[in-house]
Amino acid sequence: MLVVDAIDSIIDLEALNLREGAFGTTFNGQTYQNEALTSLNGWQYATYVNHEGRVCAARRRLPDGAWQRIVFGDYVIDHNDVHNVPVIGICPADATIHLAFDHHNSPLHYRVSQPDTAASGETVEWSEALFSATTSELVDGVKLTELTYPHFVTTPGGNLQMYYRLGMSGDGNTHVAEYRPGEGGWRTLGEFLSGRGQFVDSDSRSAYHNGFDFDAVGRLHTTWVWRESINLHSNHDLQYAYSEDGGHTWCNGDGTRIGVTGQEPMNLESLGVTAWPIAYGWGMMNQLTQTVDDRGRVHVVMWQQPPTAPARSVDMSTWRYIHYWRDEHGEWHQQQLPCFGRKPTVLAHGGNLVLVFTKPADPDYHGRGKGGPGTDHQGGPLYVFIASSENRWTTWREVYRSGDNFVGEPRVDTHRWRESSVLSVYAQQAPVERGVPSPLHVIDMDIDF
Repeated sequence: MLVVDAIDSIIDLEALNLREGAFGTTFNGQTYQNEALTSLNGWQYATYVNHEGRVCAARRRLPDGAWQRIVFGDYVIDHNDVHNVPVIGICPADATIHLAFDHHNSPLHYRVSQPDTAASGETVEWSEALFSATTSELVDGVKLTELTYPHFVTTPGGNLQMYYRLGMSGDGNTHVAEYRPGEGGWRTLGEFLSGRGQFVDSDSRSAYHNGFDFDAVGRLHTTWVWRESINLHSNHDLQYAYSEDGGHTWCNGDGTRIGVTGQEPMNLESLGVTAWPIAYGWGMMNQLTQTVDDRGRVHVVMWQQPPTAPARSVDMSTWRYIHYWRDEHGEWHQQQLPCFGRKPTVLAHGGNLVLVFTKPADPDYHGRGKGGPGTDHQGGPLYVFIASSENRWTTWREVYRSGDNFVGEPRVDTHRWRESSVLSVYAQQAPVERGVPSPLHVIDMDIDF
């Protein structure tokens, strides 16, 4: 089905696919890859891993310029853990481009461009010489270790933040650093979410965030689930907090202050932090998706065992998309969606919603929990569904389905979406056979509600 017009471009014809990967077969397109695609000043930028295992950065002039690529020569990803994705962030205040890559309880790997790189357009040659060498420091002399899932977020004031976990799955804390070019660059603000606290027989855990989103009035929202151990099936409970000052202090849904970054981090026992109880072991994926609409309503789409199911399940084929949303009065609501696949991305347009996902034949791409190679290399079609706020998002309509199969989980340029309502989807085509390189696409769509 094709309802919207779609224009396809290819970043690289030979992006990496693994023959056998841990938790998937591609580094290019995972929900913990925030962001892979972004834009500023009429240019779009992407980061990815090519067929040699090298981290790359690409750019094009919007709307349809040819992609230009940089292959960084000083670093090779030579393992099969696809959690170790590259991410990109741009600081509008000085037009620097920031890259972080290859992390899963690892030292930081980070490089940054010269100032004004993202403001210079054709006047600057797109080359490796624009960027610093790889470093494990944001602040000079302070190395970051045991780092996972760096996530760049542009602030309303034009600065850049990076959210990240220190520690391992089931035993880690979430931290934030902030880049302010007019105030000396990076500073680490510290821990704002702690894994401490007692839950049944567990005394430590880690948070898996669905995102960090500023709304139209500058309020920062985040949601997450807790994981009690390295086991996926120890996930439980949807949590929510917001910040009025860019992540320095945190409140629960009732407006009560429950945390101060670097001083009093939130934790399992923070007052009113649970938005919706989801039982331990019920069956739920982590690191999903969230957005905030034009009225400040927070939307989360989880992939989990349905609340109406007769029993818990570790079989992903029984899991479905569940939409949780917080209204203007702070009340949370829940409903099951008519579509499902693997981990999606949700976006808001005014009060309307867009859902982007792939749907493989076998949703348990991990290999059904047996340590096998899984079926991720086969991929599935790329889908786009939309829903209107007029009937409280109860009716979802398919507006796009690709003819080709794509692996991983599609990423979206949220900056271009907010600024021009063009849906730019980053997705890697399924290989013709296991482990063979394949094209990495950006598919542009105009969505008509």
